[in-house]
Amino acid sequence: MSYRRPLASTLAFVCIALPATVRAEETTTWPPGLEPVPPPSIPPPPPFDAKAAAATGETRSSRVSSLEITATIGPSVVFGDAANPEYSPSLRRVGVFGELGVAYRSRYFIDPFLAVSYAQLASGQAEMPNGPWGAGGMLDQRLDAWLVAPGITADLWRIRLRAALGFAIVVERYRYPGEDHSTTQVPLAHQLGLGFNVLDVRRFRLDLEARYVGAPGADITFLTFAAVMRGDLIEFGKR
Repeated sequence: MSYRRPLASTLAFVCIALPATVRAEETTTWPPGLEPVPPPSIPPPPPFDAKAAAATGETRSSRVSSLEITATIGPSVVFGDAANPEYSPSLRRVGVFGELGVAYRSRYFIDPFLAVSYAQLASGQAEMPNGPWGAGGMLDQRLDAWLVAPGITADLWRIRLRAALGFAIVVERYRYPGEDHSTTQVPLAHQLGLGFNVLDVRRFRLDLEARYVGAPGADITFLTFAAVMRGDLIEFGKR
């Protein structure tokens, strides 16, 4: 029939013209400087390594402000002369130090705090001879101190610096046969500390700290070597 010839001609034209058009597009030349540039190859970011981050003190989340509770416990060593050294007392200079505190942990590296501490500093015995005080006997002595100290801490990498100025309540107790006596002094006291952070997880931190405490008004100086546990009670802001 007559309509088959135009249809065959049309199909033949398409089959010949289409490959020619494709070849023409493949051989298109571009002016110098205007050649198409392939998109840059951007490698995917490396996976997050939690162990490496913990080792370097880095975390995914940034530091947020929080209300921090601290607890400190460790031994103490007191310096100075013993009372009644002429009677050869047995003096124990190693005691126990404990502290509870609250701090505002800011987004920056300086944090203010308020802490209350108790230190059982020293104890000893002395054999007292007969004298104006009466018959001789064994004198038991004990030295304790309470400390109330506002101050600041500063975190530099894993190093933690501490400075505080407050007051101390120094209590000296004496027990003599049949009698108990005590004296109390309230001098100013200062503290300087150097700590190292050994553990830092999301809301808990553990430091090892050496601290110097001095109360010149009571002639008392001692050092502490303690573990400091810190935890976020309330967080402000989002991580």
